[in-house]
Amino acid sequence: METAERISAAASAASSRRAKRLAQQAHKTHPVIQAKQNQMYLITTLSPAQVDNSLINRVLPKEVLLKVFSFLDTKALCRSAQVCRSWSILALDGSNWQRVDLFTFQRDVKTAVVENLARRCGGFLKELSLKGCENVHDSALRTFTSRCPNLEHLSLYRCKRVTDASCENLGRYCHKLNYLNLENCSSITDRAMKYIGDGCPNLSYLNISWCDAIQDRGVQIILSNCKSLDTLILRGCEGLTENVFGSVEAHMGAIKKLNLLQCFQLTDITVQNIANGATALEYLCMSNCNQISDRSLVSLGQHSHNLKVLELSGCTLLGDNGFIPLARGCRQLERLDMEDCSLISDHTINSLANNCTALRELSLSHCELITDESIQNLASKHRETLNVLELDNCPQLTDSTLSHLRHCKALKRIDLYDCQNVSKEAIVRFQHHRPNIEIHAYFAPVTPPTDQVVNRGGMLF
Repeated sequence: METAERISAAASAASSRRAKRLAQQAHKTHPVIQAKQNQMYLITTLSPAQVDNSLINRVLPKEVLLKVFSFLDTKALCRSAQVCRSWSILALDGSNWQRVDLFTFQRDVKTAVVENLARRCGGFLKELSLKGCENVHDSALRTFTSRCPNLEHLSLYRCKRVTDASCENLGRYCHKLNYLNLENCSSITDRAMKYIGDGCPNLSYLNISWCDAIQDRGVQIILSNCKSLDTLILRGCEGLTENVFGSVEAHMGAIKKLNLLQCFQLTDITVQNIANGATALEYLCMSNCNQISDRSLVSLGQHSHNLKVLELSGCTLLGDNGFIPLARGCRQLERLDMEDCSLISDHTINSLANNCTALRELSLSHCELITDESIQNLASKHRETLNVLELDNCPQLTDSTLSHLRHCKALKRIDLYDCQNVSKEAIVRFQHHRPNIEIHAYFAPVTPPTDQVVNRGGMLF
């Protein structure tokens, strides 16, 4: 690694000299634009690097130097390639370009960059992130997919010019693909899912969040063809209906993580299909799916015994009649978000405390019916496990709650915003005993007499 540091230092010095020469030659170009052009120089062009006979090149075998170069990131490789001809060959060797993240390197990526990158990396490239590169479109990816058949991991997050044509090429050439992020690629349709499903059977992760043009049929094709799919992210897919999983229950056995945030058409029928088919499910997000009722929780309690994380924020129809059977059936729950589930009472909290022994994080914000009694039970049963407890806007909680939570050894954070019956003095006492625990609370300033100057700042812990 000492050799790598020397190489990186030498490369930086050489690149600085080259950058100065380039800046002098392009004095009429805006400095910001010129800096970006220089930064991407070696990806977009093949420069005639100068000959160098330095000692390190003569002493170390090429294999050793190549191994040293393998520890350098994208920027260091590009700088190294500007030092001399031999370093240019080593830095641009395809084996050093197996994993490329252009988002961290330069966001305004042109088509030529992707095409030249594909020519250089060829069969070596396994991971590529074009996150946020909105100028990249189908023509660039056509060249890329045909030259990089060993690609396994691809992120096209917010590449809004990408269409079904790119997915067709992925399905045609990239059969080893197992991770694909198409979030906010708003132009893709069910046709794209058909190409991916037919050509990428090894897919294990798919994110098509906010792709409104994708409908039930597209999701069903993916689930039917990609037998290894264990993570499916469908946030904000407004084209889906309550029957999206109805015909593919038998193909959901591998699904472990499913995100349906703001899929507003989701109903108890959808959740019943999920519970019946995705028996290996460990993570489920249905936040803001405000049509589901206690029937959904009963279904999960009956079938989803491996569930560890459940997010239900904003599901205002859920109450004790659903959460109690959920707690009895899903005993491996580690994190549960029930923010704004305002119908629940102490009965739900007591059931969770008694049954879900692994519970680490619990959000009860805006659950206005819970009292100190259930928090005492929760604290006594989870002294060794509870990490985070969110209790914002729980008006019936008092200083007694903090007294009970003081004995939770694993506790790291408590949220108490707008808990009107928890006093500032109780928080100060708690922090004295447990100074390493974060307490988030706010106390509005006392209204002073009209003849005094008002201090508009409150107290924030």
